[in-house]
Amino acid sequence: MSAATPRTVTDPAEAADTLAALAERFTAVAAERDHEGTAPFAEVAAFRATGLLPALVPRELGGGGLDWPTVLSALRPVLRADGGLGHLFAYHFVNSWRMQLNENEERFQALQRGLARNHWFWGGAGNPRDAGLALTPVESGAGSGGFTVSGRKFFATGAQVSDRITASGTRVDTGEKLAIVIDATQPGVIHHDDWENNGQRLSASGSVSFEAASVPEENVLGFGGQEGPRYHPYSSLSILFFQLALDHVHVGLAEGALAAAAEYVQTSTKPWSTSGVDRAVDDPYIRELIGDLAAATRAADALTWRATESLTAVADRGWALTDAERGEAAIEIAAAKVVSTKVALDVTSRVFELTGARATGTSYGFDRFWRNARTVTLHDPVAYKAQEVGDHALRGAYPEPSGYS
Repeated sequence: MSAATPRTVTDPAEAADTLAALAERFTAVAAERDHEGTAPFAEVAAFRATGLLPALVPRELGGGGLDWPTVLSALRPVLRADGGLGHLFAYHFVNSWRMQLNENEERFQALQRGLARNHWFWGGAGNPRDAGLALTPVESGAGSGGFTVSGRKFFATGAQVSDRITASGTRVDTGEKLAIVIDATQPGVIHHDDWENNGQRLSASGSVSFEAASVPEENVLGFGGQEGPRYHPYSSLSILFFQLALDHVHVGLAEGALAAAAEYVQTSTKPWSTSGVDRAVDDPYIRELIGDLAAATRAADALTWRATESLTAVADRGWALTDAERGEAAIEIAAAKVVSTKVALDVTSRVFELTGARATGTSYGFDRFWRNARTVTLHDPVAYKAQEVGDHALRGAYPEPSGYS
C-alpha cells in the first residue's frame, strides 16, 4: 500500500466514472498483459488508488456505503476490458463483504473499519474441493490467543496480491469449523505464483500455503459451516455472491468480445467479394450474426441483473432470512449461470466469424476473450446448475447450501 491513503468514494456516479476510466487504461494494454500473464500487483494498486476498495463498507464505519447493484454496474467496464481483472476485483468485494455473515458483530465491524481506514485488498482461500485448513489453538499466555493455520489451498483467487484473506479452518482439537481472516503479508503465508492457466491470466488464482500462520483472536469470526444446528440461511450467502459474480464475469466477457469485434468490423474488416456491398458493416450476414450474438448477450445480462436484484433483496433480510427465500435467489442465480455460460462461450468463439481471418493475428489478442470464458466457466460444472433449475421446475426443490450452491 502507498503512503497516501485514497479518498473513499461514496457517490455512485463517481464510482461508475472512476472505473470506466480505469477500464480504458486496462483495455489499452489488455492483449500485452494477457501475453505477459504476470501477477497483477500494478493493477491492484491502480484499483486501490480509486478509493473504491471499501465501497460496500457502511458509511458509519468509514466506507463508501454503496450497494451491490451500484458496485457491480460500475465494475462492468473492467469485466469487458479484462475478465481476469474483473473476476479478481469482484471477488475482493465478496471476500470483504462476507465478514458480516458472521454473528460476532464487534469483530467483523472492526475488520470493516480496518478495510475502510487502510484500503485493504481482499483475496480468498476457500476452495471446497481441497483439504481443509487446520487450526491449532494458541495458549493465551503465549501471546494473543487465537490460532495458527496450516495447509494449502488451490485456486485462491486474489490471495497473492491481497492484504487480507478470508478462509475457514477446522480446529484440530474439537473439529469445529471456524470462519477466519488471515494477514496475507506475514511470513507464514507462502504465495506460490503458480497461476499459468490458459485464461483468466490476471485473476491471481494460484495456490497459497499457510505454515503455522497467525490468526489472532480478533480475526476469528465464529462458526463457518454450512450445515448442522448452528447453520443459518443468512450465514450461507457468500457462495451465492461468488456465483453471482461469475454470472457478471460471463456477461462482461461476451460484451467485451462483441465491442472489440464491432470496432474491428467498422475499421478493418473487408466486405466479402460476393456480398454485393462496399463496406463490411453493410454485409447482411455480419449484421444478422452480430444481432443474434448481441441479443443473446442482452438476454444473459437481463437474467444476471434479475438475479442481482433477487440476491440483494435476500441479503437485506439479514438474520430473518428463510431457507425458501434463499432458495429462490439461488435458482435465479443458477438460471443466469446456465444461460450466461452458453452465451459467453458462443459469443467469444463466434466473433471471429464477424472479423475474419486477419483478426486471428496474435497482435490483436482477440482469442483472450474465448480463453478467459473457457477457463472461468469451468469453475464448477454448469450441468449441475441446470439440474438445480430443473429440480425446482419439476418438484419445487431448492439447492442444498454447499460450497457451490
